[in-house]
Amino acid sequence: RHAINPSWPGGSVSRFSPNDKIPLDLRGARLNYRPMPGTCFHCSYCFDRLATVRMKIASFSHTELDIPKYHDQKHIIDRFRNGKDLFDRASDPLRRVYKNETELPRLLQVEQKRFGYMLNRSAPNAGFLDV
Repeated sequence: RHAINPSWPGGSVSRFSPNDKIPLDLRGARLNYRPMPGTCFHCSYCFDRLATVRMKIASFSHTELDIPKYHDQKHIIDRFRNGKDLFDRASDPLRRVYKNETELPRLLQVEQKRFGYMLNRSAPNAGFLDV
């Protein structure tokens, strides 16, 4: 799934050493950088087990989201299968990204069977191996 958020242009790469003076406007300066599509992938919930999703929910800093509703198996599977936000946030629309429309990291291309859960969440178990 791909989050669409035009107000966040993405991350930036900066060089830094302990002796450097940190620019005060580092965040603002990155708005002037040219985008580099296809150079980075980030997946916060790319897990092959439902138990790992639950562990992440229980251990990350947003403790207000660590409630039984978001640990429920049916809820998690529905969200993963249908591209819905796991925490019911309306501000983060998601769309399904098909493997033939994006440049996948080489490891995913070579080992599609191993990483099938990342490439296809449409199955009744949403690709989770422990369901």
